[in-house]
Amino acid sequence: MPTHKIKPGECISSLAERTWLPLDRIWNDPGNDPLREARRDPNVLAPGDEVSLPEPGPRTFEVGVDGAHCFRVKRPRAMFRLRLQRNGNPLASEPYALTMGGLTLEGTADDEGRLEVALPADVTWATLVLPERGEKYEFKVGHLEPADHWRGAAQRLRSLGLYGAEPSTPDDGFQRALRRFQALRGLEVTGALDGPTIAALQEAHGC
Repeated sequence: MPTHKIKPGECISSLAERTWLPLDRIWNDPGNDPLREARRDPNVLAPGDEVSLPEPGPRTFEVGVDGAHCFRVKRPRAMFRLRLQRNGNPLASEPYALTMGGLTLEGTADDEGRLEVALPADVTWATLVLPERGEKYEFKVGHLEPADHWRGAAQRLRSLGLYGAEPSTPDDGFQRALRRFQALRGLEVTGALDGPTIAALQEAHGC
């Protein structure tokens, strides 16, 4: 059975898009039991994670001999979730425009500042505009790593406005940001990426 090592920006949804295999079939393949236990979320993987790819197998259909037949392929989608905040307060009912892959979707965040949009699984960049504030943000889609890895923790701390760097290894700034986050959440301030801190990061970030 072939396997694939995850590269930055890849996830199960993007693999399903590329291989034409159903997302659930890849994720629930017995060869991916260890991956499911370690990661839990098919769209939050770390570079180097190994994914077992099931053999595609034939599909058969019974059709008449006369006339034309149309087959539709359902492309996998990935959910883009974001929480809009300012100084820790949700931007409730905030209008937005999200552009990705040449398509622009307009909407309004909910009462907690959250927005959720289904994107094509092969989208890698998205642009968010908050027209009433004159603000524009660029996002890498699919690059979020697991919260139990320091890079994934750093990504979440950056999203929460607590950390601004993108170092190749954990630095003093990362430790300070982690301690500040722990203090803000009422956790024991250790600077360690422990279980309660990981859970709090996922809750605060939304995933």
